[in-house]
Amino acid sequence: MTDPVTRPDSPPVLLTIAPYGEATPRGTVTGAWIMGQLDIAAGLAGRRIAQGDALILSIKELTFHAALPAGAAFAMHAELTRRGNTSFNLLLSAWADPEGDCTRIMSADVVMVAVDIEGRPRKLP
Repeated sequence: MTDPVTRPDSPPVLLTIAPYGEATPRGTVTGAWIMGQLDIAAGLAGRRIAQGDALILSIKELTFHAALPAGAAFAMHAELTRRGNTSFNLLLSAWADPEGDCTRIMSADVVMVAVDIEGRPRKLP
């Protein structure tokens, strides 16, 4: 049995509309589009935490929980779950219709690394 999941209270890192142009014949958006949004959200949240450039080092776990209907409001939240010297983990979660029924679409544990201008790891502030 799984515990009920609620949308995070924090403001979303990314808020957009699932595009009809990325829909499958069944009317749901492709996983590739959702993963692209994960990349953008991780970059935005990572930049804030690292106070500069941060890159995805790995995605330790990614789970799709439900299909995303084209045209639905789509929100991505990020929560810092671990902070090291140069790297940190984000728990990213994606939600459809965040102001209504609010269905969890995806969750992922993402490892990020702060980098300098040459792309080398740097110490977190």
